[in-house]
Amino acid sequence: MNSLLNKLRVKSDSGGSPRLSSMRCDSSLQEENALADEQDAITGSLSGTLQLSDELLKTPTDSNKDFNYTVPCEGSSPTRSNVTFEVISAEVIREGRSGHVNYTVLINPHRDSPKGNETVITRRYSDFEGLHQRLKKRFPSMMSQISFPRKILTGNLTSSTIAKRSTAFEQYLTHIFSHFDLRYSHEFMEFFVQDGFHEAVQHFLSQEVSKAAELFEQVLPVLDKLYGDSHPHVFHCLCALVVCYSRMERTHAALTCAQVALKCSGSADDDILISLLQATVRLSWTLGKDKSDLEKRLDAMRANGSNSNGLTPKSVRDLSDILTETFQLRLRH
Repeated sequence: MNSLLNKLRVKSDSGGSPRLSSMRCDSSLQEENALADEQDAITGSLSGTLQLSDELLKTPTDSNKDFNYTVPCEGSSPTRSNVTFEVISAEVIREGRSGHVNYTVLINPHRDSPKGNETVITRRYSDFEGLHQRLKKRFPSMMSQISFPRKILTGNLTSSTIAKRSTAFEQYLTHIFSHFDLRYSHEFMEFFVQDGFHEAVQHFLSQEVSKAAELFEQVLPVLDKLYGDSHPHVFHCLCALVVCYSRMERTHAALTCAQVALKCSGSADDDILISLLQATVRLSWTLGKDKSDLEKRLDAMRANGSNSNGLTPKSVRDLSDILTETFQLRLRH
C-alpha cells in the first residue's frame, strides 16, 4: 500500500503547469486519504479475523488439515500368498579397511498399486544371517531344506559376490514366505519391521502420540505388503493411527485411517469394532461428513446382539483404552 502511495506522490511532483500541478496535488491528497482509509479498514478487518479464529484463514492446502492425506494401506487385499522379493540395489559401505553391503529389497505383492507406492527395506548380510539362525532354532526340520548363502572371509565386496548374494537372498526370502508357519512367525516379521512395531507400541503406551504415529506409518505398509489387510497387526496399526491423529488434532488423517480400518476389520472383536465405529462417527461429525450409514451399522450390531457385553452408546469403551489393553497383553507375551 505504501509503495502505491509513493508512486502517486511521484506523479504529482512531476513537471506541468501550476494549475495542473495543483489539481494533481488535490487529487493526490484525496486519493491518498481514500487509500489510507481503505488500508485502515483492511487492517482492522484482518486483525479482527485473526483474533477471532486462525482456522478460518486456513485453506485446503494447509498441511494441518491433511486434506490430501493418504493411508499407506489400501484396505482391499485381505490375504497375501504370492509375495516375492527383489534386491533392487546394493551399496558398499566402507568402514576403514573393512566394510559391508546394504541390500535394498523390494516387497512385491503382485497386485496393481499406484506408481511410487513401492515398499522397500534395507538389510545387510548379518541381518539375513540372524534371521536364518533364529528360524533354524525354532523350525529345525523345515529350515534344513532351505539353503542360505555361506559367509566368506575375503572377496565379499566384489561385484560378483554381491550379484550372487542378491539372487540368493531373493530366493531365500521367497522360499521362506512359501511356508505358512515361517511366513507368519514372529522372527520373519521382525526381520522386516525390526524394532519399529515394538517401539511404536511403547510410544503409544507412553502417550507419545507423535513418535508413535511416525513409527506406525513406517511399519504399516511393510505389514500390509507382506500379510494383507486382514492381519491383526495391520488393523491395530490403523486403529492406533486413528487415536494418535485425533490427539494431534489431525482430524482428516484420523478419519481417513478410521475408514480404511473399517475395511480391514473382518476378524476384529466386536468390542474394538464398535469403539472404532463410534470414533469414526465422532470424527465424521466433527468434519461435517455424513455419518448416517455408520450410525445404522452401530444400531444393527446392537440390535442383532453382536456386542456380547450389551453396551449402550454411553458405555462404549474408548478406542484408546482397548488398544492399550491389547498392546500391553502383546508385550507380556
